[in-house]
Amino acid sequence: FNMEEERGNICCPKINLKTYNAKHKLRSVFGDYKLHLGVDGSVTTCNGCPVLKHSNLPLYLYRDRQGRWVAGQEIGAVRGSLRGGQSEDPGLVMDCPCQATTWQCYDKGWQDDNTVRVEKCQVFRQGY
Repeated sequence: FNMEEERGNICCPKINLKTYNAKHKLRSVFGDYKLHLGVDGSVTTCNGCPVLKHSNLPLYLYRDRQGRWVAGQEIGAVRGSLRGGQSEDPGLVMDCPCQATTWQCYDKGWQDDNTVRVEKCQVFRQGY
């Protein structure tokens, strides 16, 4: 199987979701994510876009119906712990989480969080 064809429009098959807040309430959500493969070896998708899975936790980054990227435990759930969008064009459907320019965390409602960033992984730890 050809990973280049399978990954669809996503430009970052491996990313690091990070925060600059060492005491962030959602610390476990942050870390390395890569394309999530199903039992048949094909890339899992949600709303027409590949899903990324956390390196060692049952957490996923997926695109919601509005085109935002959501981090959560259930692929396709309406609400996760964190979501990313575009401040310049809120209706823009993003093909990759690296395109999100604004992030919000869920804490009794969505709260803007300017400490969140997505970085393309140049080097992943061995075995991942």
